[in-house]
Amino acid sequence: MVETLSAELDEISAALADTIHEHLDELDDDMRTWTLQSTRANLGVMVTLMREGADPRTVTAPQEALGYAKEYVVRGLDFVLLQRAYRTAQGEFAGMILGRLREATDDPDHLAEAMVFFNAWIFAWIETIERQLTDVYMSEREQWVRGAAAVRAAEVRAILKGAPVDAAAVSQRLGYDLDRFHVGFVVWSEDGEDTPGGAQALFGEMEQVAGAVAESLGARSALTVAQGRHLACWAGRREPQHLGDLRVPRGAGKGLSVAAGTPAHGVEGFVLSHREALLARRVAQLRGERTARATYPDLALEALMVDDVEAARRFAERELGPLAARDDSTLRLAATLAVFLDEGASFVRAARRLGVHTNTVTYRVRRAEELLGHPVSDRQLELRVALRLARLVPS
Repeated sequence: MVETLSAELDEISAALADTIHEHLDELDDDMRTWTLQSTRANLGVMVTLMREGADPRTVTAPQEALGYAKEYVVRGLDFVLLQRAYRTAQGEFAGMILGRLREATDDPDHLAEAMVFFNAWIFAWIETIERQLTDVYMSEREQWVRGAAAVRAAEVRAILKGAPVDAAAVSQRLGYDLDRFHVGFVVWSEDGEDTPGGAQALFGEMEQVAGAVAESLGARSALTVAQGRHLACWAGRREPQHLGDLRVPRGAGKGLSVAAGTPAHGVEGFVLSHREALLARRVAQLRGERTARATYPDLALEALMVDDVEAARRFAERELGPLAARDDSTLRLAATLAVFLDEGASFVRAARRLGVHTNTVTYRVRRAEELLGHPVSDRQLELRVALRLARLVPS
């Protein structure tokens, strides 16, 4: 039997490779050469072990089989698919062996005994090979992911620094089309790395959030690059996105937040939206409020001031005077005044929005005017800006 197999290695290898590709639609024709080489090498090792009567658990995977596993990584194929390829070949090979055994003997007991022996032998061989392939696949995948992430990060850094960009070439290397409308957004955690599994687990959660955010914006996936303790992300579409559609998944990760820039087109839009996302994040952090979602258009006024926080604080204190105090009572007066001004100085609408009686709003506005030292109709623009900045840079 061993000599027969040895003489037919090429034919058997080709038949097994054909069977694998017939059953696994994920493998294209370009992959067949790799499949055939791996199958031929594995069969050669098997025949050698059988001829020598060696224990199949002592097998060392041939280089062709290791290369085949690495090729799955390069092509983005899952390890489960590699396992299916081996199981498919195993089943087909077992059928071949059974056919040859039936030709060699008419004794049913002898046939059954031979098949039991062969099945146990091939199972031990597959199990041993699979352990080695698992190690190779996982190691190669980790290196590949790290390498791809490093290349992606370098490309993105060059774009953000304003380096000349061949949009078509860079898009191909990134796997992300720059000739689109982009929403730049960042995902971060105020809890830092103090999570189960540390930084790696935290960035894994951030990646999941980034994918969900991109999907809510109508993009198939997000381009992501780790930057310090946050994840810089982009969601691209051929049509402009609407930030009102942006959704952060509930329970995606404790303390995770998202800040997004304005949708913008092309390479310049890629850079601009990212910068706005960073500004929105900074405003959210300066406010000291835990929020799952912050967008630049909602915080643009505050964002204009974050480069000089001290100047913003002095402006707010100068305009508000005693109304800039941080005790609960004064904070309530300032919050009521901000709503009152946002509602066009309407006591009725402000009361409705706050869920309080109109008289309560009237009292609080009058009390705020006393602290200001002038009617709220005076310097109204400066007053509204100061009230917003007071939340951003509390003294």
